[in-house]
Amino acid sequence: SPYFKGLFSSPMRDADSDGLPITDTEPDVFEQLLLWVYMGEVAEAALQAKGMLEHLIMAANRYECDGLKLLCEANLCEGLSVENVATRLVLAEQSAADQLKEACLELIKPNVAAVMGTEGWSHVASNAALLNEVLAFVAGAPAAGKGKGKKRTADEAGLSAVDTEVEEMR
Repeated sequence: SPYFKGLFSSPMRDADSDGLPITDTEPDVFEQLLLWVYMGEVAEAALQAKGMLEHLIMAANRYECDGLKLLCEANLCEGLSVENVATRLVLAEQSAADQLKEACLELIKPNVAAVMGTEGWSHVASNAALLNEVLAFVAGAPAAGKGKGKKRTADEAGLSAVDTEVEEMR
């Protein structure tokens, strides 16, 4: 992991220290993270444990374990449902998990009404940028920064002369 490599090779680190306190990750999650770092694997039982994948993807993102993050994403994508997709979309946003985010958006699009009725939807709705991204995806609008960037004239955009004047005043 680039994170640990940088941490342990830093000249700022006290060589005489007895350890490195990890306070932002639960011990069972960190144990699986270390298993991944040293062995390239995680315990199958741990992947099945309730909530482990969610915590493990956050830890993998935090400690820059990209392979582990991809493994968690794949497992989280497999278990997507209308009931959990909103919560997992927020998780994908928080952990910069692009594949999971895309899978969530794809599931939300045909099921938007049902997803909006779930408990997890309030977490999406409280994040304006994420909510806008969902709405744009559902509506079929290009995502921000992914458009061609072609500017249109007022006539091409269907603006009247009055609308054009308003635009010019801005």
